[in-house]
Amino acid sequence: MKRKIFISAHPADRFEYLGRVEEAVNRTENCIAVYNPAPNDHDTSFPEDVDALVIIASLKYFVWANSGYESEYIAALLRGIKVIPFMIESSQTLIDLVNMRCGKVQYIDATESMEFALDTLCAHFTATERVIDESLPSVFISYRRADKDHLYRLVKTIKDADAYPEINLWYDEIIAPGENYSQSIMTQLENCNLFVLLVTPNLLEKGNYVWRVEYKTARNLGKRILCVMAEKTDRKKLDEMYGNLGRIVDIKHPAAITSVIAEIAALRKGEKT
Repeated sequence: MKRKIFISAHPADRFEYLGRVEEAVNRTENCIAVYNPAPNDHDTSFPEDVDALVIIASLKYFVWANSGYESEYIAALLRGIKVIPFMIESSQTLIDLVNMRCGKVQYIDATESMEFALDTLCAHFTATERVIDESLPSVFISYRRADKDHLYRLVKTIKDADAYPEINLWYDEIIAPGENYSQSIMTQLENCNLFVLLVTPNLLEKGNYVWRVEYKTARNLGKRILCVMAEKTDRKKLDEMYGNLGRIVDIKHPAAITSVIAEIAALRKGEKT
């Protein structure tokens, strides 16, 4: 039997987005999309066998009166059904609303590339459960979302390392849609053997999540920290904000990065770093 994926949207967003999300869900082998054909009907009925709720997330959905939020979302919440926000608007206000209403779950960002977002949604429903070898040491990459291009470059450098098969590499894009990202991040921070800090001027923004949560937690837990400079950043301001970061390696020098990865990979064999 196919898993039922319920799609919820504000009536004003249905025409442009509902059909595309429905098509993405239906093209997966084991899922079928369902939704309320009468969006203005405030009937609180909700299918019994729904596996997940995909919210076409906009400010209208959370702020304006509509049966999607007032009936469908509340019914899913009461039953403990997994909620996946599919973000069609980009604003901090909407992100804050999603975090407040949905419990800080990982969302799918459809504001930059709709096709990529739909592929991500489809891949999530077709993917098998990720198997992690817990005997391998773990590397956690901390970065600002504005630095994704640098993140991908750093990830490629690490994956090109000879020792890469002997580690678990983790960064927040690995979090599955609908998963609580705060819990996932804290679990990975507690378990990691190396905390990699991607350094750019974006780290100097006051109150940013990397400084406020990830870096401070890694320091408090006594984690080994590797700082990788992706863009020239004022070192004095960095040290004032983060404390003495020690040596910072340049992302242009991959050997300096992969040598540390090799040291971390050796932990599985009981070797000292």
